[in-house]
Amino acid sequence: MDPVVIAEWPRNARETLRVSLAEFKGAPTVDLRVWYDDGAGRMKPGRQGVTLSTKQLPRLAEAVAHALAEAEARGLVAPRS
Repeated sequence: MDPVVIAEWPRNARETLRVSLAEFKGAPTVDLRVWYDDGAGRMKPGRQGVTLSTKQLPRLAEAVAHALAEAEARGLVAPRS
């Protein structure tokens, strides 16, 4: 399977955080990785990130949802509308 970019957003002026679905050794994966500008206008994957089996995706989604709720409760991010 070719990687499918699900979402990406700037981390800073040179880096982007990308969430994608891919495959590693025949197994489906979800990848959260920092991509960087190589200076020639091409984005390349960095070493910072994590690749998980898609089997772990529901637990990851639940953990991120809990983190968002806690951050909202503590005033660390604006509440969702």
